[in-house]
Amino acid sequence: MQEVELPASAYRTLSPRALTPVLLTCEHASNRLPFPGRADGRVRGALDSHWGWDPGAMALTREVARRLGAAAVVGRWSRLLVDLNRPVSDPTLARREAGGVELPWNRRLSPRKLESRILTYHTPYHAEIDRLILRHLVRGVRPTLVAIHTFTPELNGRNRPFDAGVLFTDHAKLAYRIGKALRTGGLRVRYNEPYSGLAGMMYSVDRHGTHHGLTNLELEFNQALFDAPRAAQRLARVTARALVGLIDESGAAVR
Repeated sequence: MQEVELPASAYRTLSPRALTPVLLTCEHASNRLPFPGRADGRVRGALDSHWGWDPGAMALTREVARRLGAAAVVGRWSRLLVDLNRPVSDPTLARREAGGVELPWNRRLSPRKLESRILTYHTPYHAEIDRLILRHLVRGVRPTLVAIHTFTPELNGRNRPFDAGVLFTDHAKLAYRIGKALRTGGLRVRYNEPYSGLAGMMYSVDRHGTHHGLTNLELEFNQALFDAPRAAQRLARVTARALVGLIDESGAAVR
């Protein structure tokens, strides 16, 4: 699978020439920062935790993209730099602290610096999604947009006793169809949990889906699943089989 990384890139594009009618995104793929030497101790701990990224999401996205022969856009930097799954007006776009840990690169983030950061990282990421969508559309392919994320098994003292969540806004029928297929693959599934698309919690694919009139949803997977050996490969197989119905008869077979 070809991978392209632009020099000052806010993102990576997997299989950029693919025209499969599924287009994947992964906003919280990385816990890295674009500058060295500013993360140690508690700050490094925040980056390594769920505050900094979605553990397992990148590996799963890459493997699902490979199995489907689909393109994918993945974020290159930590969500604690700028959150690609938030609108620019959201106060959590660039958090000053995470889990009680102050983030030095955001401590004195002026409006001017925030604007520059948005233009450097947030805008190019979403422009790349638009570019791939337009590439599909002008070639007669209407892709379904699928964002891949992961969630913690427990948050604020509350257990999340399920394996996968299917988030949706306007496309409930598709969401339940995909959820049923994930259940067939052995996963415990809930809808609009642990977050709800109806509450604006799937900003990225909802933004692009609404703009281009495309069906879209977000898949959330429990991070505890990734503790097992070869978890990403097993989950990718189940996920790809759940999504294969979105590929027309001339599409590539799922491996």
